[in-house]
Amino acid sequence: MEKPAPPYLMAMVKSRAVPRALRASSTARLEPPSLRTHGRQASRLFSVLAPRWWNELPLGVRTESLAVFKRRLKTHLFVMHLRMSTVLGLP
Repeated sequence: MEKPAPPYLMAMVKSRAVPRALRASSTARLEPPSLRTHGRQASRLFSVLAPRWWNELPLGVRTESLAVFKRRLKTHLFVMHLRMSTVLGLP
């Protein structure tokens, strides 16, 4: 990244460590925490949701440059909204 995230955010999310050189090792995925350690409301925690949302983004959106990431994320969200409104028949 251009600038590292604040330490309190870095403590909440961890990069996925791949033990061997695989195709997946270059996809910049985050490791979701174990839900057992967080109790019943774990699915609402930032530390659980952030890695899930990040990993669900297309590989082309996940990038090292913040400026490029913002532009690609905006395009991705717009396209998703456009597809959803077309499916639902919204104006």
